[in-house]
Amino acid sequence: MRHSFLSKLLGKFERVGPHEIQNVFLRLVKEKGFLEAIFNSLQEGVVVLDNRGKIQYANMALQRLFGVNPEEVLGKEIKQCVPLIDWPELIALEKMVSRDFQVFYPEPRYLNLSLIPLEEMGNKNAAFIAIFYDITASREKTLEVIETEKLNLLTMLAAGVAHELGNPINALSIHFQLLEKRFKKLLQKTEEKGEKEIENSFAAIRSELRRLDGIINQFLKAIRPSPPKLRLLSVNQLIKQTVEFLSPEFQNLDILLELHLDRGLPLLRADKNQLKQAFYNILKNGIEAVGKNGIIKISTHYDDSFLTISFQDNGGGIPQEVMSQVFKPYFTTKASGTGLGLLIVRRIIRDHGGEVQIESENGKGTTVKILLPRAERLVRLLPMAQEKS
Repeated sequence: MRHSFLSKLLGKFERVGPHEIQNVFLRLVKEKGFLEAIFNSLQEGVVVLDNRGKIQYANMALQRLFGVNPEEVLGKEIKQCVPLIDWPELIALEKMVSRDFQVFYPEPRYLNLSLIPLEEMGNKNAAFIAIFYDITASREKTLEVIETEKLNLLTMLAAGVAHELGNPINALSIHFQLLEKRFKKLLQKTEEKGEKEIENSFAAIRSELRRLDGIINQFLKAIRPSPPKLRLLSVNQLIKQTVEFLSPEFQNLDILLELHLDRGLPLLRADKNQLKQAFYNILKNGIEAVGKNGIIKISTHYDDSFLTISFQDNGGGIPQEVMSQVFKPYFTTKASGTGLGLLIVRRIIRDHGGEVQIESENGKGTTVKILLPRAERLVRLLPMAQEKS
């Protein structure tokens, strides 16, 4: 820099003795080590580039963000390490720029790049400093807010549709009952044959009307679940009940079911019906994923903070490109799916203060983990960074 310590030193170099020179260089080494320690402790990636885009310095965060050794990339072009950015175009702008982008290695992250030109010894834009910020958490929080807003709109739409469908179904039921009574009276007077067939038709219509009414009620409960009614219960027992309910499907498809339930699992305060619904949705997805002769493993364990339920299948897995969409309303990879199953599961678990994690690899099966807090945690605390002193 223009008035740096080194510039002043060089100007007086001939007037200092060997001992003083040694002390100065020891001081420089000490300061350099101190500055490097500071930069390497930063969570943000810091890279210094020359005007051709070659790396002159990189801190240790580069290895965490991009999986490259900062010492091995010195002298190399930045585009070899971060190829997703049009570096020549950004450098040619000769001004501070900011870009958001996504990386998938060594793990999926959302990053922000700030590229800042530096002036050195009067030479404009002789170097640039690139700072990479990990914005994954804030972006996911923003996406969660957007998803909540969409879900609220979806709930309003569902309630409106259910109301509009419910009214004509109720009217149909009433008129059907009147028609059935009148028709039976006519049959008694005319003694027409075929009374059994007519009664069967009436029974079928009545059954279908009830089924339609049940579907609407179930849909409303699923998309707009009531607050959980917390009671002490055994999660292992709930899993066994859900498995027993689905046992005909396991048997018909010859699916091997493995249960690894921790016998020492503590009781948990939760809503019995809602958790059953969540387990049911996950297992239905697993059954459809593995098909005939598949394998599904269910395990439970706990630590000081969480009780974990894991559902693992050996099905076809979820392609990486759609993993980020599995919780979106109406998103499905199935020909006859509704796209609401996992959305409902996550909403139920979050209402219990927990989280849902999905691990999957295309062709190698899927694992769905439910993490439920052992202590009630229905109120979410703000991150420490947002607290005011």
